[in-house]
Amino acid sequence: ELEATFAGRGPWADAVLARRAEDLAEIPQLHGEESAGIPMLVARGAETLYGLELRHLGHIVPTPRLARVPGAPPAVLGVIAVAGRVMRLFDLDRLCNGTSVSLSRADAETDPSGYAIVLRTGTGTGRPAALRVREVERVADIVPPRSAAPAEAGPLVRAIAADRMAILDMVALLDLVKT
Repeated sequence: ELEATFAGRGPWADAVLARRAEDLAEIPQLHGEESAGIPMLVARGAETLYGLELRHLGHIVPTPRLARVPGAPPAVLGVIAVAGRVMRLFDLDRLCNGTSVSLSRADAETDPSGYAIVLRTGTGTGRPAALRVREVERVADIVPPRSAAPAEAGPLVRAIAADRMAILDMVALLDLVKT
């Protein structure tokens, strides 16, 4: 029994693993209060800070090798393979009418920096897609401002937070990348 316990088998080990799984599944609350914010990934583009709702994101990987797609729109850097799935890689700055500092397709092929954020585009009609960002900063509960973003922010920006973060309209973004 002792050998089984130290090897991680048996009822004692199962109970420890079950308890650990329950602890990890709990969503932590700060000071016993419920969070009023929306869980978001805070990521940086060329010059813009973006807030993306976590529930619409699959996972994040360092930018994989990129294959160009002739005739693709400017926002599509190319296609990548992540976890055995081939998907289009969109430049988030270009999608959001960002700065021209963003990488060109040729630069994206030779510059492996940055991250690909895989989107949850759904099954069936949802074509897999990912967004390229320069940096992934943190996950935080963000309270979006009640006022809408100015029109010049673009159709994918829902609001601008106090720290000048562009909070994205994930439904509009997902609709755009599915087509």
